[in-house]
Order: sequence, then structure tokens, then C-alpha cells
Amino acid sequence: MQVFSIKRSSMLWPNCFNALVCIITFELSVTLCQYRKGFRHSAVLDEHGKYHMRWKYDENTITFEIQVETNGYIGFGLSPNGAMALSDIVIGGVEKGKPYLQDYFADTSRQVLRDDQQNYHLEYASENNTHTVLAFSRDLDTCDRNDKLITESTIRVIWAYHNEDCGLAVPKYHGVNRGRKSLRLLNPGSYASIPSETTFFDLRNHNMLVPFKDTTYWCKLFKIPKLDRKHHVIRIDPLIQSGHRNLVHHILLYQCDIKLNESELDLDHECYHPNMPDSFFTCESVVFAWAIGGEGFMYPPHVGLSIGTSLDPVYILMEVHYDNPTHQQGLTDSSGLRLFYTPVLRKYDAGVIETGVWVSLYHMLPPGLPEYISQGHCTKECLQEGDNLITECKYNTRDRKNMTWGGLSTRDEMCLSYLLYYPRINLSRCESLPEITGQLTFIGVKEIYSPATTWPFIIKSPRKYNNLSFMEAMDKYRWSKKRGKEFNELVVRLPMNVRCAKHNQEEWSSQGMIVSPPDVKRRATSSPVTCSRASHVNCSPALLTLACFFIYHQELFLM
Repeated sequence: MQVFSIKRSSMLWPNCFNALVCIITFELSVTLCQYRKGFRHSAVLDEHGKYHMRWKYDENTITFEIQVETNGYIGFGLSPNGAMALSDIVIGGVEKGKPYLQDYFADTSRQVLRDDQQNYHLEYASENNTHTVLAFSRDLDTCDRNDKLITESTIRVIWAYHNEDCGLAVPKYHGVNRGRKSLRLLNPGSYASIPSETTFFDLRNHNMLVPFKDTTYWCKLFKIPKLDRKHHVIRIDPLIQSGHRNLVHHILLYQCDIKLNESELDLDHECYHPNMPDSFFTCESVVFAWAIGGEGFMYPPHVGLSIGTSLDPVYILMEVHYDNPTHQQGLTDSSGLRLFYTPVLRKYDAGVIETGVWVSLYHMLPPGLPEYISQGHCTKECLQEGDNLITECKYNTRDRKNMTWGGLSTRDEMCLSYLLYYPRINLSRCESLPEITGQLTFIGVKEIYSPATTWPFIIKSPRKYNNLSFMEAMDKYRWSKKRGKEFNELVVRLPMNVRCAKHNQEEWSSQGMIVSPPDVKRRATSSPVTCSRASHVNCSPALLTLACFFIYHQELFLM
């Protein structure tokens, strides 16, 4: 298997040879040309195109260049959840011809405070009659508790600007000139173009009325265009409705049973609902995953997603996760995906493996911990190789008072990886969950009512937990940092319930098989980082993959 990476577009920014088409003046563009080399990533953060950002990075440092339609200050920040509270903020601009830059952070009450450690460094700044350009850099890990660790995971970027400068004083309130965007800042590579005549088809919702509730998974069934021979999908673009970048959390495509009832085509319904059409239950194998902050995905020149053969998807279920925490009413959405395909075949077929922690209440995180590690395993029994896949998630529950539970809601936790790899093998899902008995024993549970007639099940003894659900008992237990650490050390050693499935739904067991976790040998580093406060997800190097998409809920990542 070979490694390659996601490709992303850098088409939003003109290069130095096209400086005349910049909104800023020709003189300013020429002045900055010498600095602009090497910026491979770009994004427009606001709907009106007034706030542009470019960035580049190496193993230790990231550099940003921001161009905003203002003659006042520019604000930029990294947030745990898209809100102001507990954000890492930098503010700068040009005042009376002199550039300024200041490192701030916001406390729990959203008050902006100057950071004692000034870890953002001014690279250059310039201003004309209409625009300000500000460039600055910082370490990916600054070892400052008020700064956010920058990882390969999706990061909530917040932005703001004002028409007046603030210099080194506390800035004035930005008013409506603010927003947020989810980005993968450490997503390497550039997004190559494809011939304009490349054929494509769209899978998208049509004016779907988004329920006014916190979390909605919406499913719709499609049929792949009929082909007379094998083709390869070479690129997939998200089609996110304007203004809905924060509403659409992720999109998954599932391969369905080829014997599906075609009368249910184009039906849409809430996923995981008792009244969901029967055909939807035959759609188990993930063939593509897009997550918030991601852009389009380009397969490399020698790899493609196969369609048109007897092994390939004929029917596709698209699952869209809508995140509507403010319960807005009257929202309609037509988001989806665009798939470009060609009859010119590549050498390898791409595959997807869903792996990580089985989504369940048994995936539980104690409160009050600066770091808690969850591990999801895909073992050699499923892979049928002398290898293991490990998806590791690190959480910070320091500000939580009660347990955090695994589940489908955005407020719950997931720890899943969608590994895109090649060449394709007959494995679609491979997940694990720590055995529950050991977790209950840790808090002193001795007996549950059997047979279990309710969910969550009810505890019988000891007396202090009598007639409590296991969730209530876990919350009643007096957690401390010491006990939480001991619990974590136990959980990663417990026997695991592992389940796996082939693309044709063979070998799927609702209970799975009990195996011991593998002995993980971590690589030694020549210069270990002693100050890291990681709250991120890592792909195991056990399997060489072309991309790794993470579906997780970041509300907990209060770094």
C-alpha cells in the first residue's frame, strides 16, 4: 500500500504575476510579492469576500497572511468550539504607518486579556486606502496554556475586524464584523485541477427542511449513473449551500445492497429513526467521508474510486449531519457532493475502512481531567494481516463536572477514523469498545439486574447504586484527577469487543469478538516535547493510507 495526501485548492489567491487583479493596489502587491512565496493554502472567511487568509507551515511553525477590507485592526483566533470564550487571539494592524501585533486570549466570560507570553510574531504589515495586510507566525505548540495547539484535526477559526485601529490598547468591540470557520490548517498539498470536460454527477438534498433541534442525521437514497464498463471517480467536491458551512457537520456516502427496492429511490428520511425505509438498513459500507473544515478531495493520478462493476456501488445512501445548536427554525438546505469520473482507468482501486471506537454510551470520559485517551482498535483478526490499526483520541475534560458520553449527538463524543487507502480489500468496518464489566467494577458495582430489561441497564448492588442506571452511577462516583487517570490506565488495558464487516455485509456480528489490546510500541523521538497539551486525533502508522478523515465532536476540546 502507498501513501498520498489530500489535495486542496489554492485558486482563491492571485499570485505575484497577477498582482494587478488584486483588490489592493499594484504598488502594495509588488511590495508584498517577495513575502508571498510558499503560501500553499487559502480561504475566504466571510460571506462577502472581505476577509482573506493564506497560510503555510513546516514541522514546527505556521505562518498566516491576512488581507481584510479595512483600515482598522484585524482580529484572528483559534477557538475550542467556535465561540469567543477560551479562545486564543491575535490582533494587529497598521496605525499611522507603524505596524503592531498583540497576543491575547479570552477567559470564560469572553473578556479579552493580554497574554503574558507573546507567542505570535509579526512578519510584515501594510495598508492602503481600502485594505490592510497582516502577516504573523507562531509555533504549532507554544507550550502556553492560553494558546491553542495546532494539529491535523479540524480547528475552529474565529475572525473579526474594525474600522479603527487599537495599537497596543484593548481593542474596541468589533460589532457584526466577526465570524467563524472550520478549517484543517495542517492539511498538506495543493488541489490539482482536472479537465473542464470531465463528467460528473451530484448527490444532494433538495430544499430539505432542517429540524429545529440540536442534532439531525438526514439520509437520502440515490442510484449511481448506469455505466457500460468500469470507470474511476477521480475527485469529489463538497456542495455546501451558501451560509451553511457551520450547519453541515459532515457527509458520508454508504454503499447499499444491490438488491435494494428501487421504489425507495430518491426517498429521504431522518437516519436511525424507527420509521426509516427498510432499504436504508442495507447501506453499511462507507465509500467516502467529508467533514467540516475539509475542501474537495482529489485522488492521486494512479488511484480512483471504482464504479460500474459488479463489486461497486449501484445504490448510494448519503448521510448529512446537521448541527443546529441554537435550534433555528425554517432552515432549508440543498448541500451534498459532486463526483467527477472518467473511463480512463487508474492502476489501483481506492477503499475506505471505518475504524476507531464503536459509537456507544460505553465510550465514557470522566470529568476534570487535563488529558484522557480513548483508543479504537482494528485488529489482525479483522485485517487478516500481521498488523493492527489504532485510532487514538485525546480529550481535555478539565471544565466538565459530569461524565461525557459517546453517542451520535454533536454534544456527545465520537472517535472514528475513515481511512482512504489502496489497493481496496474486502473490509468496510472495523471498530472496538472496551469491555464494560471492568469499567463498572472500577467504581464498585457488584451486580446488575439480570436479565436486563431497560437501557441503560439498572444496577442492583451495592446499596449506594441500587436502582441507578450505569450512567447515573458513573456520575455519582466521586471522580478526581488521580481516579480519572487510574480509570484511563485501566480502560486502555481492558479486553476489547471488536467487530468488523466486509463490503457485502458478511461477518458482521452485533456483539463482535473479545480480544486483548495489542502491545503498542511507541516510537522514540530524539527531542521529546515536554509541554504538549494535545487534544487531537492521530492516525496510526500501522496502515499506509491516502487520507484520514476524522468524525469527532470538538465541544470537549477545551485546550
